[in-house]
Amino acid sequence: MKLVLYRILFLAVILALWELIARLGLVQDFVMSRPSKIFAWLSEAIVSGFFWVNVGVTVRETLLGLLVGCVLGVAGGFALAHWNGAFRLLEPFIMALYSLPRVALAPLFLVWFGIGEGSKVALAASLVFFVMLLNTHTGVREIDQNLVNAARTMGASNGLIARRILLPASMTFIFAGLRVSIGLALIGTIVGEMIAGQYGLGQMISKAANMFDTAQVFAIIIVLAVLAVVLNEAMKFVERRVMKWHPPQRTH
Repeated sequence: MKLVLYRILFLAVILALWELIARLGLVQDFVMSRPSKIFAWLSEAIVSGFFWVNVGVTVRETLLGLLVGCVLGVAGGFALAHWNGAFRLLEPFIMALYSLPRVALAPLFLVWFGIGEGSKVALAASLVFFVMLLNTHTGVREIDQNLVNAARTMGASNGLIARRILLPASMTFIFAGLRVSIGLALIGTIVGEMIAGQYGLGQMISKAANMFDTAQVFAIIIVLAVLAVVLNEAMKFVERRVMKWHPPQRTH
């Protein structure tokens, strides 16, 4: 409780100093705005249906991108962990694709998937995919092979081994990747919306920036930060529930 109070106090001090600096004219409003204007815009936006429509669009695209990237990444990670020779062959290409800036690739995603929701979901999924693939591959490769060999000796099929040994033992790595991927999925969605979005918080930021409405830009950034925290806390809750049923296995 004390830590929470200290955090609130620290935030209050920062906001008070920011407001004071702005009121003294040391920083012009169109450069940094001020907390009073930011929260005034937020108070008006909260009662606006249009604002919540855009929040809903961004959340939906983010979660869809997270889901698609996670499913494909986990499946790819398991496949490459099973065929290690394929991973050694593809590793430099995987890392090269992973390192490409998605902002530069965003126009291509718009050409491939259109200017609708599909391009934003695909852009978010592309960021999540490689994180989940690499984390899952590492998690599966770290599992004690004696467990796998013992299961095979007792006649367990590959599917049963994957469900009962590989998946539970790699859950720590998978959830670590998911928590990183939440922010990446949100980034991919916002970038796509800023470039070519009819709805979503990204297009709101783009329009506000074009009009030099700094208060609105900061307000939407605060909303995005809150969304990221909420999604992260939700993921932590899911992780606690899942890990309760899947105790960690022995590793090397």
